[in-house]
Amino acid sequence: MTSITRLTATALTLGALVPAAAMATGVHSNPQLGGNPQMRLIDNHHATLNFASDRLPRTAAGKVDAKITFVNGARVSHIKPVGTHGYDIKYTARVSSTTALKLHQKYTVKFRLGDAKTVSRFVKLFAVGEHG
Repeated sequence: MTSITRLTATALTLGALVPAAAMATGVHSNPQLGGNPQMRLIDNHHATLNFASDRLPRTAAGKVDAKITFVNGARVSHIKPVGTHGYDIKYTARVSSTTALKLHQKYTVKFRLGDAKTVSRFVKLFAVGEHG
């Protein structure tokens, strides 16, 4: 009987520590977008989207828990962390569009990061090496 009680107590303790451990590693339950997202043109139909935010949680499959959509229907894939900017984490994503992307045009991008509400931003497309 003592071993069952001990196992139950251990399981409850570990169950309570898992969310605390996730928060200790810097994962935010309600991450916020930081700064202005930027895009750099790769070719006529592809670009790299760069943005910073609080550390994003991961899905059960291990992917970054974020959904990024473009009003023009461009597809966003390969979201991954690439560094830090102050206390925020820098992320990069690949943008693929069926229509040609235009330099210096602003695109409406919607970000849903973790459990946070969706936010919309205008993101300007720059050439590689060009400063925004």
